[in-house]
Amino acid sequence: MSTHTSRRTSSRHNPTISSSSSSSHHISNKPSSHTNQQQPNPSSSPPTSVHASAEGTGHPLKRVRRKDTIESLITRPPLLVRPALAQLRYHVLMDGLRVTPPQAPGDPETGLCAYRPYVWSILLRVSPADLPAEKYVALVRKGASPAYTKIRNDTFRTFTTDAVFRSRVSENALVRVLNAVAWQRHLCADPEQPAPAPEFLYVQGMNVLAAPFLYQCKTEAQAFALFYTFLSRDCPLYVVPTLEGAHTGLKLVDKCLEIIDPALFDHLQSKLLTAELYAFTSVLTFSAGTPPLSQALVLWDFLFAYGPHLNVLFVIAQLTLMRSHLFEAQSPMTLLRNFPPLQAQEIIKLAISFVPLLPDWLYDLLVRHPFDPAVSSQLAARSLRSRSSRINMKK
Repeated sequence: MSTHTSRRTSSRHNPTISSSSSSSHHISNKPSSHTNQQQPNPSSSPPTSVHASAEGTGHPLKRVRRKDTIESLITRPPLLVRPALAQLRYHVLMDGLRVTPPQAPGDPETGLCAYRPYVWSILLRVSPADLPAEKYVALVRKGASPAYTKIRNDTFRTFTTDAVFRSRVSENALVRVLNAVAWQRHLCADPEQPAPAPEFLYVQGMNVLAAPFLYQCKTEAQAFALFYTFLSRDCPLYVVPTLEGAHTGLKLVDKCLEIIDPALFDHLQSKLLTAELYAFTSVLTFSAGTPPLSQALVLWDFLFAYGPHLNVLFVIAQLTLMRSHLFEAQSPMTLLRNFPPLQAQEIIKLAISFVPLLPDWLYDLLVRHPFDPAVSSQLAARSLRSRSSRINMKK
């Protein structure tokens, strides 16, 4: 597998569908931070068992489960990395991952896909060698981290109303993974600086972000590796004590909504409703805080393929789905206090349709806001110039 390369560039995939000149498909894009990807590792592919026996052994021939397009793609070594990743993203968008249908109400397999952890590993470029299971075990054995008390104060409240999640993921598992992440962040801190305080090791929302990884992954070690990589590389500003990335994301919700749907933006502004008041949880948790979790996993498939910044457009898509009700309601905040259940496919379709409406400078800020601290001041400066222009026009 190729070495790690940074995903941080000033823009990311614009998921507009096209076909390549060859027989394979690809997604045409704005300049992407995914252009240098790790080669999918066959050792990271989902284990499959072949039950058919050799002819003449006396054993009956059993039916082999047929793989879908994505599973077939990730279980064969690619000839070229970039085209293979483009093809994988294309199929994530167009086909989606095959989910196990629930066998009964409360089935703990609800919303799961047997090979989703391996797709996430490829898209997030996490190989088993990056954060091996032995590393996770060593971190767990270190015992309570400086942030342990804060972690325990949050974990018991994670998805308390989701019986399926609770049946599959124990609070102890959630505590272990979050505590291991806290230790890892502690170990990665600058040794020449004072030891980081607990608030730098664990922040609000990390429990909800860890939950989908534990729900879907095969092992705690696998969940830890994907979760830690996602936080530290793709959205580090979302897990600083000030939650800078989330607050910038909320400002971007307002700015993007103003361009995408000026009428709805003006209506919410007339009610003094900004994203800070109604979208904090959705932005902070990359939509995982809105049920059902099975639909949030589908949204995350897309975010891992095209970038976590697109969650801002997911929030606007949810507003669009509520649009008529928001205009009719005497108090829109009553509706916005609890977003309706996620409809992943509708949200993704709307989010894709929004991308071409955004000017390049705004899309650039959108892409960089999870990891670039300069975005907040750049957005504020743009907003100030925009207000000044409107004032001058009125004069």
